[in-house]
Amino acid sequence: MDDALVAYNAGRVDGAAGFRDPQIAEDPEVGADYRVGILDGRIAAFHMLNELREVLGVTGPLFDHPTDRTESPDDPR
Repeated sequence: MDDALVAYNAGRVDGAAGFRDPQIAEDPEVGADYRVGILDGRIAAFHMLNELREVLGVTGPLFDHPTDRTESPDDPR
């Protein structure tokens, strides 16, 4: 049981960070617990970002266009 909880927590942390460890995910003993943790971590990160968008009053995309500028960051354009 302890191994399952450790794997779940590791998955939750990795999921919130947007990372997935394929070796742990495929482990026959704790892989399922790790994958559930990843899903829970990703859902928690989504909810956090959604709340942040609400606090900031953002209704559309955060960025209109990707920036492909190669000039200096001090350039006022």
